[in-house]
This record gives sequence, C-alpha cells and structure tokens, in this order.
Amino acid sequence: ANFLTQASLAFSRLTPRGILRLVIMVGAYCLLRPYLIKLGGKFQAQDHERAVDMEEAEKLRKAEGLSGSGGLNGRVEIPEDTESEGEDGGDAAAVTATAGATTAATGTGADWGKKARRRQRRVMRQLLEADERRRREEEEAASDKEIEDLLIG
Repeated sequence: ANFLTQASLAFSRLTPRGILRLVIMVGAYCLLRPYLIKLGGKFQAQDHERAVDMEEAEKLRKAEGLSGSGGLNGRVEIPEDTESEGEDGGDAAAVTATAGATTAATGTGADWGKKARRRQRRVMRQLLEADERRRREEEEAASDKEIEDLLIG
C-alpha cells in the first residue's frame, strides 16, 4: 500500500514544468533507443572481431598438434565460396577447419559472422602459407645437405 500511496502522490504533485520534463525524457528515450542499441551492437561486434595475430595463431597451432610431419594439408580444406563474401580483396574461399571457425555478430541478421569468417580465412591462409614455406625450406636444406655430401664424399 505504501508504493501505491507514494506513486499517486508523485504524479499528483507534478507541475506543468515537471510534466514537460517527463514527456521530453520519455520522448528522447523512445527516439534514441534504437540508435543506442545499434551503437551498442557495433561496439560488441568490434569486441568480438578483434584480430587474431600470428602469435595466437601459432599457439593454437601448437596446442592442436598441427605441426606434425603432415602439416596442415590433411586438416584444412579451403573450398570455393558459394556466396559473395569475397569482398575483402578478392577472397573467394571459405575455411573449414577441424578446430572450427570463430563467429561473431556484426549486428545485422544477413551479415552475422561475415567479418569473423573473413578473418578466419585470412588466418588459415597465413597458417597454410607459413607451413608450406617451412616445409619448402626444410626440403631445400635437406637437398642442399645431400648435394654437399655428394660433393665432399
């Protein structure tokens, strides 16, 4: 009963200036709320979209045991893209990894996770290139060692 009494007293004591202030506050809230929600969604998406740097990718690679003799070849597949997601510099592939791709919300229903998929494709391509480069250097070193042994011996 105390709540009802206090609420009725609060509204009965309102002056025209107080009513105008209340109407302005409620109206501003109703007008600005969608923009504030959209802004909050953008900040949340940016938080989820933080780029994975190569150190973190290397830690993930080591943690998942992908540095074996077979490298990444048997574990990563980069199929052709079926949608028009290749807007980030000619990318036309989607990455499917055994560890799974990270997803993040961008705020709209149609583009949900689009940036995360792009980032994941870029990271996986960098991992593949680094793995191929490492194996190529190892093969060249082994080949040079064989040639050196043949020349000396």
